[in-house]
Amino acid sequence: VASVSELISICAAPTLHYDEVMLRRRQWEGRRKNPRSLMMTWALVFLTKPFFCYLFNKS
Repeated sequence: VASVSELISICAAPTLHYDEVMLRRRQWEGRRKNPRSLMMTWALVFLTKPFFCYLFNKS
């Protein structure tokens, strides 16, 4: 026999999951609409890539 708290958690799980999915979707849409942030991220990747290749391929 399931207790009341178990039943409540089972009923609340889909709602919590939906809220988490919607929050992630809003965050992704916000990132997608900001081209400057995307450009800075790519610049950081390309500028640091040679450094990390040198650092980890060093024998």
